[in-house]
Amino acid sequence: MDGVGEVVLALEVLGVLLLVPAGYAWLGARARRRGIGGSVMAPFEEIWDPRAHTTHIEVQVQAERAAPAATPGDRPAPDPQGA
Repeated sequence: MDGVGEVVLALEVLGVLLLVPAGYAWLGARARRRGIGGSVMAPFEEIWDPRAHTTHIEVQVQAERAAPAATPGDRPAPDPQGA
């Protein structure tokens, strides 16, 4: 391998080692700004911290759980906007 080829290879390896983590950081920041961080970053979270992924699943289950139905004797809930 000539000197130029070794330099090119070294630059490619260095570029990958710098750009991949920078890409993950950018993706995480973008997902947090848009409020979709949980669904976008969940696969990476599962790889590096499986316990956090389990917590993420529990949060999703709690968010999707329906509110309990009112019983016939319950009073109507107050209007949150004060109308």
